[in-house]
Amino acid sequence: MYYTGIDLHKKTSFLTTVDESGKMVTKKNLLNDEKTILDYFGSLEQQSRVVIESTASWYWLYDLLEANGFDVVISNPVKTKAIASAKIKNDRVDSHMLAQLLRADLIPTVYVSPLKLRKLKELIRHRQRLVNDATRMKNRIHALLRKNNKIVAVSDLFGVRGLQYLEQVHLPQYHRDQVQSYLSLYQELIKQIEPLTEAVNGAAKNDPIAKLLMSVPGIGAIVAMTIVAEVGDISRFRSYRNLASYAGLVPSLDASGGKQRMGSITKQGSRYLRTALVEAAHVIARMKKCRLNPFFRRRIVRGGYKKAIVATAHKLLKIVYYVWKNQTPYQETYPVCA
Repeated sequence: MYYTGIDLHKKTSFLTTVDESGKMVTKKNLLNDEKTILDYFGSLEQQSRVVIESTASWYWLYDLLEANGFDVVISNPVKTKAIASAKIKNDRVDSHMLAQLLRADLIPTVYVSPLKLRKLKELIRHRQRLVNDATRMKNRIHALLRKNNKIVAVSDLFGVRGLQYLEQVHLPQYHRDQVQSYLSLYQELIKQIEPLTEAVNGAAKNDPIAKLLMSVPGIGAIVAMTIVAEVGDISRFRSYRNLASYAGLVPSLDASGGKQRMGSITKQGSRYLRTALVEAAHVIARMKKCRLNPFFRRRIVRGGYKKAIVATAHKLLKIVYYVWKNQTPYQETYPVCA
């Protein structure tokens, strides 16, 4: 058996292959061309296991190699670099080190979702990115109104009355042009978002896990499907604490001089999962009759609004874990709500 480490870049990839004793077999810098990559592996005398360092563009290469029968893993770049911790940083060191760590079975891997789930994840992330862009356009319009000391008398500037106000409000022409530009972009983004929202809502109606999760207060179809897509397989988490760590909703720890100090949350892991839970926590803050609302209010007294939202998001994730794990809908008597 051979072991190949691939350091993937935008246009090229550096591949290093070693044998079972760790001796280098070959190394090449290749263009990111499917035939070229497959020809490289076809020229090897033995079958090779493959490791690719996780980057923003690993999908195509992973799918290509897996479809051609290769045993492929994706390495966690943070943990892998902590293990390797080489002083010299270049492509050859990276690919060679990946191959050696794979041979020694020391690669900390990243979970790879099945293709169907990855498609769902991409749909939801695409929608979220467009929502973020729409929010930016709204914020820019609000900023221009503040620059001109305009007080918005309506609750929703982008509702019917709000849009009428935007048409009538007096602004310098150069600011009027900017408002019109941002408003046009916002309206176009909303047109793009609506069918994506319908697609996610439709998927939630046919997904048994999403239906379970929507029994939890504050969690609607969008948040439920985000959780389903980002988590994938709940059995890969030994406890809700592991899931909270994956969501980046656990406090950082600073240990020095025999003392330990808990800091802010790590924010490492799936930011989409974390954002969805924080959105659900904001809903809990407005739900007066929910059992989780008193928990939120107690946390406000202890640490303020922002910390209360994060604590509520963490509590929601704990409930999500047990609802999913036990396959039982949420009830107000759920013991983890206390």
